[in-house]
Amino acid sequence: MNTEMGFSLILGYLLPVGFFLLMWGGMEPERARRAAIQGLVALALAAVSYFATGFAFHLGGAAVFSDRPGLGGLDSIWSPLDRTRGLGWGVIGLKGFFLSRGADTPQALALFATYLPMAATAVLMPVMALFGRARSGWVTLLGLLTGALLFPLAACWVWGGGWLASMGQTLARGHGTVDYAGSGAVYLLGGMIAWGALTALGRQPPQEGPAEMPPAHFPLLANLGALLIAVGWLGWSLNVPFHADGARLDTGRMAVNGLLALAGATLTSLFYCWLALGQGDPLMVARGAAGGLVAISAGAPFLPPWAALAVGGVAGLLVPPGVYLVDRVLRLADAPASVATAALPGLWGLLAVALFADGRWGQGWNGVGAEVYRTVIGQGVSGFLVAPGFLGDGPGQTVAQIVAVVALGLLGFAGGWLTMAATRLRR
Repeated sequence: MNTEMGFSLILGYLLPVGFFLLMWGGMEPERARRAAIQGLVALALAAVSYFATGFAFHLGGAAVFSDRPGLGGLDSIWSPLDRTRGLGWGVIGLKGFFLSRGADTPQALALFATYLPMAATAVLMPVMALFGRARSGWVTLLGLLTGALLFPLAACWVWGGGWLASMGQTLARGHGTVDYAGSGAVYLLGGMIAWGALTALGRQPPQEGPAEMPPAHFPLLANLGALLIAVGWLGWSLNVPFHADGARLDTGRMAVNGLLALAGATLTSLFYCWLALGQGDPLMVARGAAGGLVAISAGAPFLPPWAALAVGGVAGLLVPPGVYLVDRVLRLADAPASVATAALPGLWGLLAVALFADGRWGQGWNGVGAEVYRTVIGQGVSGFLVAPGFLGDGPGQTVAQIVAVVALGLLGFAGGWLTMAATRLRR
């Protein structure tokens, strides 16, 4: 691992740190004091569970679809249709438990370190949402389950050569699921785990009086968290992760698109607050900014800059109504706003790829169209609004993205709901 790659890897760990500060900044002081260690707890749970089984379930079949040196021992992925190699319909990896049996090479260990912050971010969503709402033992169990099984399954399907990634080859649906930096595999999944778990715990009593913005108990920390998320997002994304091997990408476009999405979400969430309150709300604006980065994570390399600005702007407008929906309509006690900040923008980000991907980049993504796609030489990931000279593939890519939304959403919701529903059986 060279110095530049190592620096980008370190920056990636600012993602869970930033989300922790953002969530912590919206908690009332007494609850925030008791939750002060939850960021470290989430990272520890993610590290232990991803080390034990998560890495194997995620990348146990890495050598099946990649010829990168040092991964030859990770050559087994289970498929209901092909039990020997799992090509095309892979569900779960089967090599590399406890970082052994081919997972102890320098290259494999670097992959573990690269994807651990994403696992930690996915774990953090339900852990923070459930803190104070469920017994610590059950929260710990759900965190371990997220890092050991739920996140690895989602990551295998989307980033590990699994069935969602392969839909472009098996079913000719676009380039398969396109999710560059985790709109679905991390944020939609983590938010839906929190949603399912909170639903199982039961609804809160109706709140009296008119709806108001959630109080910003620690606004400076919340805004610092949003800024750290931006730095961590840039560091992790510009490192060009393993699942992007074989695809032609432009890191300059990624960086610009991430910053424009952040800007668009910040301004639209601020505009929403002006309409609702007559002034900016520091907590809601910080949450909106983070929502913009969540939304652009799926398509950052594939969208033109104006579309990245639009994707971020829509995400910034989704977050405040999402907080109202969860708190007032569904009556779920989601003080950190895990659902509104992660699940809703993540869903939008996945769908936006099929709408805005312009075909200029992503040749070879998921093994599709390395040289020619839809009879056009050099065409990459494509949606409805493609650049001149390319042929749109909105319908096919839309199917791949919608299937991913449904699969990842159901996986997360069911995992969270079943775990917390078990708490009632124990009473």
